[in-house]
Amino acid sequence: MQVANVNTPVTVTGRHVSITEAIREYAVKKVQGLHLDYPRIIEAKVLLDVHKNYQHFAEIVLYCADHITIEADTTSEDMYSSIDQTLSKIARRMRKYKTRLLKSHRPRKEGSIRHL
Repeated sequence: MQVANVNTPVTVTGRHVSITEAIREYAVKKVQGLHLDYPRIIEAKVLLDVHKNYQHFAEIVLYCADHITIEADTTSEDMYSSIDQTLSKIARRMRKYKTRLLKSHRPRKEGSIRHL
C-alpha cells in the first residue's frame, strides 16, 4: 500500500506570473502529500496562471500508473487557496476512481434473485 507520494517528480509552471520559491515549495509539498494508495502517481504537473481581474488559476495534472490521467483546475482570489481547492478536487476524483474500480470487482451476493 502506498502511503505517500514522496518521490513523485512535480513540475510547477507559471503562466503570466513569476513563481516564487514559496509557492513552488507549497505546491510540491501538497502534491507529494496526497495519501492515497491508488492509483500510483508517476508524474505531476502544476500550472499556475493569473487571469483578468487578478483571478488566480491553478491546474494540476497527475499521470498515474495504468495510463490513468487525473486533472482538475480552480480559479479563486488567492493562489494558495486555488492550489488547495484543486488538490481537494484531485483527491475526490482519485477516491471516486478507486471506489468505482473496487465496486466493479465485487463478488455477487449469495442472497440475490439469480441464486434462487
